[in-house]
Amino acid sequence: RTGLLSRFPMRPPPPVIALLVAGGQRALTGPARPYRGRHLLAGVTAGAGLSLMAAAAWRLHGHRTTIDPVRPSRASALVTDGVYRHSRNPIYVADALMLIAHAAWLGRPVALVGLPVFVVAIQPQLRAEAAALAGSFGDDYDSYRSEVPTWVRSPVRLRPRRQPLR
Repeated sequence: RTGLLSRFPMRPPPPVIALLVAGGQRALTGPARPYRGRHLLAGVTAGAGLSLMAAAAWRLHGHRTTIDPVRPSRASALVTDGVYRHSRNPIYVADALMLIAHAAWLGRPVALVGLPVFVVAIQPQLRAEAAALAGSFGDDYDSYRSEVPTWVRSPVRLRPRRQPLR
């Protein structure tokens, strides 16, 4: 492929996926249905998503590495601090929060169907990023991947930590 199309992979960039899912939410639900607390619920959820996205982007900027999801092989640093201690993909968690906020704004629970659609649609991107980071950072990435979840760390530990052998 040459020209403009050579700059993009076969999978759509994550922001495009999120916007397509949001459009699907709107198409599925029709006009927004007002309800008491809609502005507050949607606003707080969107604010949380935007704050998380900004914190993640700030960490990437602080490590002078790329935020470009289309070319994850350009990452020059493995970022494991800040919000990246809790999720390997905080920007996609933020996208999910924005989709939840959009569903809250629409006021129709069926709009939440967009969330699992987004999670499934983003899987090829997650695999591509993991492969690129594993290729660039090897054992450091493998260790990070074994300690930090793809999406979010559960507030409840389901498995006990392994105790070192004596």
